[in-house]
Amino acid sequence: MSKFRTMLRKDIALCDEYIGKNMATHSEVNALLGKYIIDYPDFNKNIIAYASVPGYENNEINNIKIIKSKLEYLLNRSDNPDLYNKQNSSGITISNVNNNNNTNNINFNMSIEDIKSNIYENTYLSDSDKKELLNKLDEIVKLQNSKDSKTKKWDKAKKILAFLLDKGADIAIMYIPQILSALL
Repeated sequence: MSKFRTMLRKDIALCDEYIGKNMATHSEVNALLGKYIIDYPDFNKNIIAYASVPGYENNEINNIKIIKSKLEYLLNRSDNPDLYNKQNSSGITISNVNNNNNTNNINFNMSIEDIKSNIYENTYLSDSDKKELLNKLDEIVKLQNSKDSKTKKWDKAKKILAFLLDKGADIAIMYIPQILSALL
């Protein structure tokens, strides 16, 4: 068996492991893509690009499934070269049309209670961080009920937002709709 076929079989087995665990990271996907992209420049075609959020790893299991299909195709092609060479002369046409539409709707509008619940359940925050975040939430509630001018509210909101951004984008995103409602 050739080294190429051995590599394909090992990578297909690796894909099966990821699929079995239902988890694959961005670096695992890139490691597989990197092996084949030089010889097959379109190998990364149809791979889904995920937005990265600091502190959060995307599950790229769908990309692993795409890669596995491509690897199986390459293995089949290397095992049956006559099938692929004769295809053009026999008049056989294989057409594969895939019309996938993926829609992701993200609702950032969390209630005060949802934010509190999220903070309490967050395992990577220390108790002091949780307390600070809850205090900032109280400040936002006071800001929402305040009769101050928009300029004064904005000055207070900027300080709160700067603090929240230091805690991470995922934390700040939870608070932003509440801050905006205080300013309107």
